Amino acid sequence: MRHDLLDLCLPLLLYADEMVQRQATLILMTTFGTHAFTLLRRRLGASDPDACREATEALRVLERHSGHPAAYRPFRGIHIECLGTFHVYVGNQEILPHHWAQANGSRAGSRKVQAVLAYLVHRGRHGATSEEILAAVWDSTGSAGALARTITALRRTIEQFGGSELAERALVYADGRYILKPTAYTSDVQAFEQAIHVAEQTESERDLATAAPIYRHACALYNGNYMAMIKMAADDIEERRVELLNAFLNAIERQAEHEYQNGNDDRCLALCRQGLRFDPSDSAITLWKLRCLARQRRINEVKREYWRYLRSLGVPPDAEDPVVLWMNAHSSR
Repeated sequence: MRHDLLDLCLPLLLYADEMVQRQATLILMTTFGTHAFTLLRRRLGASDPDACREATEALRVLERHSGHPAAYRPFRGIHIECLGTFHVYVGNQEILPHHWAQANGSRAGSRKVQAVLAYLVHRGRHGATSEEILAAVWDSTGSAGALARTITALRRTIEQFGGSELAERALVYADGRYILKPTAYTSDVQAFEQAIHVAEQTESERDLATAAPIYRHACALYNGNYMAMIKMAADDIEERRVELLNAFLNAIERQAEHEYQNGNDDRCLALCRQGLRFDPSDSAITLWKLRCLARQRRINEVKREYWRYLRSLGVPPDAEDPVVLWMNAHSSR
């Protein structure tokens, strides 16, 4: 979805109308943040000269309207996607399972390389000791030798696709800790949190109508729960997962309110369904769905949605539960 968005915006960046260019820039910067420059720089390495020319011109437009400086050379860094399926890109190459396996010597080993990389991304600038990595990735059953081989495989893979300078700069060992330097890579989590911040700030300083498109772009980055496909025994992974999920659900709820206020019930219901797939017991989103159904006089569906919500709780609801209070008020009309 995200790369489709770039394809849709590219001709808008190249369009002669300055207003169209500014709108395309706003969409790309609120969706991708500065990673939008990285996505365009990847295209500078294409074999098609027309694609290179278009990417160069798009970078100039993006630089002019965003105020961020652009580099006009092919991307040689690392980009990591942690929301939903775990994806890693080094330079212009997506690192696939067989690439990890070739570096480590086995398919099982490839999963360990990905898990170590994911854990280092999670730990950020603080990095992790050997003991912490072994506890998280091997559940304390691995050996120092296994970790050393896995780190070597990770470094070799980065070097193979990004060069030795990038490998040395990105993956370091200092003061007894392995660190994947945050300055050496970008991630979808960074872009998502940046878009959420801009949306919340825009709503606070202006209004929900202005912020709604930015919330929408933030949600387009949320392809699934944080590190959902990576097997790790780290308690704080779940805390981070919940934090990001709550930010996504709040963005859905703010869009749902905007659509409801503007009479767009079908759009509001679609947003509610999207959010409730991730958390069926979210009361704020459930309320907007009930309000839409009630306004459309879909009485039986109101009842079904209410009972669905109660079942999702797993325990009897609190007397002050907002969904229960709404339903009681609705039934008494």
